[in-house]
Amino acid sequence: MTTPLRLALATLAATLSPLAFAHASLVESFPAKGQILTGSPAEIHLTFNEHVEPRFCRIKLVSDAGKNFDADRPSADKTRPNAIVAAVPVLKPGTYSARWTAVGSDGHKTHGDFSFTIAK
Repeated sequence: MTTPLRLALATLAATLSPLAFAHASLVESFPAKGQILTGSPAEIHLTFNEHVEPRFCRIKLVSDAGKNFDADRPSADKTRPNAIVAAVPVLKPGTYSARWTAVGSDGHKTHGDFSFTIAK
């Protein structure tokens, strides 16, 4: 293989490799991480750095007492292309952990969590 061809292939690999390893990352949420709300949110909104497949996404809420609350199956947020939204049941005052799983356009599953509080 000639040196110019090797250089071109190395440059192409270096350029594409970050894309090959990129996964959907949460960039914004409502409620926001650590947010204190005055009432129960009707929905959870999650915005990612790339398109996610809503049918493969899940959101579970866990109270500080350890009780699980499943959100509805997320759907695409029609106002933001990289976002999903899910209705949640009415939540009592307390701190909740929102645990999410998402599958990005690259087919890889990612997950994370954040907490928010509903004031008494």
